[in-house]
Amino acid sequence: MARLESQMKMGFYPTPVTVVENIRNMLKIAPDARLLDTCCGEGEALSILAEQSQAETYGVELHRPRMTVARTRLNHVLWADALYDFIGSKEAFSLLWLNPPYDTGIFDDGQKKDRLEVQFLKRHWQYLQEGGVMVYIIPWSSLPAAVHFLAKNCRDLSILKFPDDSFWDFNQIVVMCVKARLRKTEIERNMVLLNGAVAGFVKGDLDQVFSSDMALEIAYDVPPSGDLDDFTFRTVRLDPEQALEKLKTSPVWEKACLQMFPSTFVKSIQPLTSLREGHLAMLLASGMMNGEVTGPDGRRLVVKGSVVKGVIHSTEETETAIRHISTDCYEISVRALSFDPAEIITIR
Repeated sequence: MARLESQMKMGFYPTPVTVVENIRNMLKIAPDARLLDTCCGEGEALSILAEQSQAETYGVELHRPRMTVARTRLNHVLWADALYDFIGSKEAFSLLWLNPPYDTGIFDDGQKKDRLEVQFLKRHWQYLQEGGVMVYIIPWSSLPAAVHFLAKNCRDLSILKFPDDSFWDFNQIVVMCVKARLRKTEIERNMVLLNGAVAGFVKGDLDQVFSSDMALEIAYDVPPSGDLDDFTFRTVRLDPEQALEKLKTSPVWEKACLQMFPSTFVKSIQPLTSLREGHLAMLLASGMMNGEVTGPDGRRLVVKGSVVKGVIHSTEETETAIRHISTDCYEISVRALSFDPAEIITIR
């Protein structure tokens, strides 16, 4: 079941700029790297990471107003639900910035129930290339649900908490790692590190995890992204604005215009005398007035008239027989699309 957009609004917690800048100082980004943020919000975090490099930035955002802002900051942005609508090439990105929406609810992925933060991690891990770097920002309380996945798939694991001035809002931590296939001993070391961080939060011993502003000696190399013959970055969600731009370049659009909007020649015709209501009805029904119409009050309508032939069946009983009569009729209908308020008006 798709998540409601209202949940996305409630679960949006952008990373503070100071934290993003601290993380950027830990990264050495190759100039031809592709950076992906599947919950990019307004695109601020990824734009800060890439501002000192020539990396290509890719973002996905469900909330349309935030997506619109992100398109002014990032190279490529999709309006999509990253869990259900987004389609991308596997192992195509050098860095995955993952700050998923925080939600106390439990969501079913069709097989077993996971926290929402873990679903984002498992769903988007496939887009990170081998040797790529992930920055995973979650509440500390969500870490236990992700321990087993992180332990088995991450090398050079670092766990940092937000600085004190912003940590106490949501107890957020930053998990940084490199995607790799691990040996058993490496998995065991990761489990010790992760379980220690979990225990520290449970016991209230927060000093067990370094703050992100104290970790400048930690460095991660974000590798270049490999060349792909068929690179995919798209959504199954229909963006009306993008669809309209593509439609205008299609030959179908010209045919649609002839049906929906009256030609300039028709608009220029003026009757000798004022039309009666019956005349207007005939013009509407014939399709001569199809298209955009503006009323005296300034209200805009897109009008479409039609005439459909029908048959009325009746019976007539006499002393000797029952006659079945079929009479041709014509049903006139007019539909108008109103923009303000948004409604469809039908007159038959």
